[in-house]
Amino acid sequence: MQTRDVTNIRIRIRTIVTPLPLQQAKKQLSLEDVLQKEKKWDTNNPNSKKLDKLIAEMIALQNLPFNFVEGLGFRRLIHELAPKYNFRGRNFFTDFICHELYIKLAGKVKELIEEYHYMSFTSDIWTDPSSGVSLLSLTCHGVSENFERSSIVLKCETFDDRHTGDIIAEKFNTMLAEWNISNEKVHCIIRDEGSNMKRGMRLALLNDLDCTVHKLQIVIRHGLRSQESIEDVKQKCKKISTHFNHSVIAQKQLEKIQDRLNQPHLKIFQDCVTRWNSTFYMFERILKIKDALSLYANDNNIESILPEEWKIIECCIEVLKPFEEATREMSSSQAFISSVIPMIQMLLKKLDDYLTKPRESDAIQLAVSNLKSQFSAKFSSLEDNNFYAISTYLDPRYKHKFFKPVTEEKIKDEIIKMINDPAVTDSPMSPAKKTKRMRMEDSLDPEPGTSSTGQKTCLRSDLAMMLDSSSEDEGEGDPDNSSPDILLRKELVIYRNKKRLDLEGNPLNWWKVNGCEFKILSKLACRYLSPPPASVPSEQLFSGAGLIYNPLRNRLEAEKAIRIRGCELLIIRIRICIRGCQNFCIRNIPNADIR
Repeated sequence: MQTRDVTNIRIRIRTIVTPLPLQQAKKQLSLEDVLQKEKKWDTNNPNSKKLDKLIAEMIALQNLPFNFVEGLGFRRLIHELAPKYNFRGRNFFTDFICHELYIKLAGKVKELIEEYHYMSFTSDIWTDPSSGVSLLSLTCHGVSENFERSSIVLKCETFDDRHTGDIIAEKFNTMLAEWNISNEKVHCIIRDEGSNMKRGMRLALLNDLDCTVHKLQIVIRHGLRSQESIEDVKQKCKKISTHFNHSVIAQKQLEKIQDRLNQPHLKIFQDCVTRWNSTFYMFERILKIKDALSLYANDNNIESILPEEWKIIECCIEVLKPFEEATREMSSSQAFISSVIPMIQMLLKKLDDYLTKPRESDAIQLAVSNLKSQFSAKFSSLEDNNFYAISTYLDPRYKHKFFKPVTEEKIKDEIIKMINDPAVTDSPMSPAKKTKRMRMEDSLDPEPGTSSTGQKTCLRSDLAMMLDSSSEDEGEGDPDNSSPDILLRKELVIYRNKKRLDLEGNPLNWWKVNGCEFKILSKLACRYLSPPPASVPSEQLFSGAGLIYNPLRNRLEAEKAIRIRGCELLIIRIRICIRGCQNFCIRNIPNADIR
């Protein structure tokens, strides 16, 4: 009883003695307390280092100018959130991003690419006239032993001189050496059709391929230009598009007409030479707003599109639609080089089907004939190129479907030759032959964008129907037991006789599941399924570079811009994910802390 009373007395005394909040607020702080409260974090303080790193990453990821950290709004925000943070200037973050952060991120990437036995690359050249900077990109694509595919931007090299093949070759050798990549590990490089790029690859003795989408666009451009009537319609549509794009009043009037017709507000696309499929998009949009455009032309001073011209536009859309679908398919981050031969054969079939039907317009018929001849000339040798042929054969979605028996046997012989003799390169020609070709062609070569919606397109549906219609998947007999390559030949027979994967399936997942059954072929599949069909990853890289060189950064040094862009992309891939071939995220990098 006495113990309980003592406890109650203590609680009452504590309650009486405890100061009220108002008394605490009025309490005068000692000099030591004031100094401790106003004291800033030391530069080595863990909290300060964490904030430095996060601010640096924010600058790189958001493409912010370095003087952003000296702005009043930023400083007020940080002072409110972390009053003890000691503010750093622009010079600190310039050094931090371009040296410390970039070097740590690059080290993580070097560890990643060491997993790849072979790598493919995409490359392109970009120039910004406002800053006078030219950049040469290098994007790496590889498939690991676990059949996980990734795409990583490695480097952008600056150009201070002319874009000659000799300088390009020197830049490539420098970039590969910086990342400890030997030429033997380079499977191939995807580049545009510029003669300087071709010469640069030959001088560097690197296997190279044309960007399939670039070649497609060149074929389309030449086919449309072959007929004057089509070119005239195209120029008229460009004038109409320019009229609306340069006048807000004209756009408002068109929107009012669309409201009267109960149509959605649709703007006219502008045709641009450097934008893929822009002619198709312009024709398609103009046809969609045909009624509103005709009413607008009646009340305004613009050229009207005549009935026969509308017919040409409709025919052009019908012809160009499969090409637009093929461009989107091969521009996807999930696309494989193995899809090039099937896509090209489907496009040729579409052109043949179009030519067999009677048409009212001779101009369209002649344009399609010219388009087909140009198309055949550009893509006639795909089956003779091991990069395309073997990758298609090792894609379980296609296998031998698009090859004649003679071609299939040649592909098998090439596979056996490469497996038995590792010194024999898989390229269409050896380094000696490549040097000889370089000397022969030197005299001939002068020096000098919409993502897929995920829906199955007409072209893809036709391709799926073609693959499903075949019933001759199984049918090859067992190999001769006396053959010295009996194990490999058995794998080839078993692989051929297996049911093909559905077109929507992921070939790398198929190999991951069946890799134990095909121990020899699976290694070759890692190598041949690594390249993309186009140089789109480099194009996307330069879209980001255009954001770095903005009016606030037009005097930024090229090397700093390269490292900022490199940090931005490497942070995304190391700290978040590696872009892969399924759901855009096939692996997370463990222990990727860059502190």
